[in-house]
Amino acid sequence: MIISKISHGLGNQLFQYAIARSMALKQNTSLYLDLRYYNHTYATDTFRSFKLNKFNINFDLLDESPALIYLSKSTKLFPNRSFPPFFKLVRDKQSTFEPEVLSAKSMFTYLSGFWQTEKYFRDIKETLQKELTLKSVETEQFKVYKKQIQAENCPVSLHIRRGDYVNNTQFNNQFGFIGLDYYRNAIKFFKEKSPDCKFFVFSDDLEWVKENLNSGQDFIFVENTGENSDLEDLMLMRACHHHIIANSSFSWWGAWLNPKEDKIVIAPARWYNNLPDLNTNDLVPENWIRL
Repeated sequence: MIISKISHGLGNQLFQYAIARSMALKQNTSLYLDLRYYNHTYATDTFRSFKLNKFNINFDLLDESPALIYLSKSTKLFPNRSFPPFFKLVRDKQSTFEPEVLSAKSMFTYLSGFWQTEKYFRDIKETLQKELTLKSVETEQFKVYKKQIQAENCPVSLHIRRGDYVNNTQFNNQFGFIGLDYYRNAIKFFKEKSPDCKFFVFSDDLEWVKENLNSGQDFIFVENTGENSDLEDLMLMRACHHHIIANSSFSWWGAWLNPKEDKIVIAPARWYNNLPDLNTNDLVPENWIRL
């Protein structure tokens, strides 16, 4: 059995699901998700809600199995919180790919971390791209934007994340807004390559973007509303042909879920604001362009 601790926002949830799904498939075993993170609020974290249940995926919940919760809590008594061959806790210790994680096997294998590299699940890419579609009926506003994207010869998603990257001290110190120069250079790259590109802009601070990004007829600002607007944004990003992502797991997934073989994805060369020595080579796929 594979148990994955799910936490934080949608992008992180997708990474945490993807590695667990990959391991469960390889080991031909069941997949459980631990959602206890969402039972509390955290002063240093932006409030998020669990969203994986909106996708066409199958899993069981640890929360609905008192015996498994008791087992998980009881491992605090064990060295390294493991008791082979019955229970093994596997933590994400680094920013780089740890291949030995995928060979971890126990009666109960518990995954805790962010697992932010496709190398943990790249071999089931087609499976994930098929499964990670929405269950719910598309809203009218979603259909309008999707039709606009499909009508363009070269639709490019452009994601600007500000929000907690600007307003939350911890996130600002760790990540931070990557600046408009990065976006201007990425826009220039696509315009030189395909002058007819249309940029579909996604952001948690669209008013600021409209005021500060020199835009025109080549820009469409996507303004989904409602409790599932983030899910609709993700699916619309995915529907674009090419991508300019932020230093954010959210737009990382919007680009990665796009199945087009000839897509071009531009990602920031510097992902973390105050961690210049942190190796992020495994975070960004090798065929993406870093500016």
